[in-house]
Amino acid sequence: MGCCTTNCQKWTTFSLAGVFLLLGILIAVLWDGIFHKIVDHELSLANNKTKGYINWKETPIPMYLQFYLFNWTNPEDIRNITIKPNFKEHGPYTYYEHHIRENITFNDNGTISFQTKRLWKFLPEKSVGSLSDNITTLNPIVVTVGNMVKYKHYLVKRGVNFFLKEKKVTLAITKTVDEFIFKGYDDPLLDLVHKLNISGVNVPYTKFGWFVERNGSAEYDGMYNMYNGENDIEKLGLLNTWNYNNTVSFLKGNCSKVEGTTGELWYPPRDRSTIKLFSSDLCSSVELMKVDKYTTYGIEGDKYWGSEKVFDNGTTYPEMKCFIPEGVQLPSGVRNVSSCKFGAPAFISYAHFYMADPVYREAIDGMKPNKEKHDMYFALEPSTGLPLRVQAAFQINLKMDPVEGIDMLTNIPSKMMPSFWFQQTADLSKDLADQTKLLLVAPSAGTYTGYGFIGIGVLLLIIGGFVTYRRGWKQSEEERLLNQQSL
Repeated sequence: MGCCTTNCQKWTTFSLAGVFLLLGILIAVLWDGIFHKIVDHELSLANNKTKGYINWKETPIPMYLQFYLFNWTNPEDIRNITIKPNFKEHGPYTYYEHHIRENITFNDNGTISFQTKRLWKFLPEKSVGSLSDNITTLNPIVVTVGNMVKYKHYLVKRGVNFFLKEKKVTLAITKTVDEFIFKGYDDPLLDLVHKLNISGVNVPYTKFGWFVERNGSAEYDGMYNMYNGENDIEKLGLLNTWNYNNTVSFLKGNCSKVEGTTGELWYPPRDRSTIKLFSSDLCSSVELMKVDKYTTYGIEGDKYWGSEKVFDNGTTYPEMKCFIPEGVQLPSGVRNVSSCKFGAPAFISYAHFYMADPVYREAIDGMKPNKEKHDMYFALEPSTGLPLRVQAAFQINLKMDPVEGIDMLTNIPSKMMPSFWFQQTADLSKDLADQTKLLLVAPSAGTYTGYGFIGIGVLLLIIGGFVTYRRGWKQSEEERLLNQQSL
C-alpha cells in the first residue's frame, strides 16, 4: 500500500533521510573499530575455530627447503700451507616442507603451548643431482671429539688417538647426500662420545646426520609457548618460553632472551622498524630491519632484511658482543652454536660467508657470495602480519683446530670449514592472496558505504525540503474531496 496523503509522503521522505543519515553515521564512525575487532579475533589463536588457528595448525603456504653441500676436493693437502682447502658447491637438493602443530595446549594466561612436526619430501624435479651423490667433507665427529678433549689430560687425548687409529677414522669423510642430511650413518666415534661422558655433553643420537631423526619428529624443535593474540593482537606469535625457559643457559644478557616469533605466525608489524625471529637451529634470536617494500599479487608489504649485524661480533654493534663466548674472539660473520649442537665446534653464518669478514673467504677457495641468492628477508603485510615472501638462508661451518696428542689433528691449520648451507623459501599462494585482498579493502568499503548512506540521506533531505518549500507535494483525489467537503 503506497502513501496517499501529502503528510505521509513528507514523513516517509524525511524518515528515510533520517534513517540513511543515522545508519551512515553509525557505519562511518563504528565500522572500522568493529571490523578490526572481528579481524583481530579471527587472526588470533583464541580458540581452535578461528581462521588464524586453522591456518597456523597446518601451514597452508607451500614451503621448500634447499640444501647445498660443499664437496672438499683436496683433503690430502691439508698440511700444505701453500694450498688452500678447496670446496665445490653441489645442489640444490630440494625438499617440500610441511608443518603440523601437535601437543597443543591453550593456557589461561593468553598463551598457547605446542610442538611442531616438520615433514620433508624430496623433489627430484626441483633438484640438481641425486641423493646418492657422494660428498667429501671435514669429518664432523672427529672435530667434535677433538673439541671435547682439547683441554683434557694428555693421556685422555692419546687414548682417543689410539681409538681413531684402531677404527681407521680419517679427517675427511665421504658419504652420500642422503646420509649427510636425513638418513644418517653409523659412526664408531659416536660410541666414543657416549663413553667419554663429558659433563654438559649429551648426544641423544646413535647415527650422525645433520637432520637425522628430524623428519616427522614433533620433539626435535622443542616445546614452544607463545602469546595467542586473544588479549593483545600486537603480541600474536611472540614467544614466551622455549623448552620451558625464557632464556638460553649458554648465552648472557640480552642475547640469552627467548624473543621474537618462530617465523610463521606474526603480529601485525604495522610501522615497526625491526622484527625478531627465534630459531631453534641457532638456539637464539635474529633481528631483521625494515628496508624496502615488497609487492605480490597486488598486495604491498614491508621487507625486513637480515643485515651484517646478525652475525656481528660486537665490533660494529656492541650489543652483539654477548653472543661471543668468554675468551673467544673471532672476526665478524659467524655465530658460535657449539653449546646448541652437543659440543660440536659449529658456527652459523650466511651462505658463502656473505657479509662476513673477508678473512673467512680468503682462507679457503670456492666461496662466491651473492646478494640476490644469499640474502635473508621476510616480507610481511603490515596490517595482518601475513608473510608474503620468506627467504632464509644459513650456512653450517665446522671450526678445524689443531689438537696436540691426536695425530690427525696435529699440525693442521686453524680454519672455518663450510659443510653446507640451506635455504627455506615460502611464497603467498593465490588463494590466500585473494582472501587477503578482500580483507584489506573491507575497512574502506565499509566506511565508503557509510558515506554513501549519509549522501543518500542528505539528498533526501534536500529533495524533501525543496518540495516542501515549493509546495510540490501532490494531493490524492480522495484527499482533495475531503478538503472540499470540509469547506
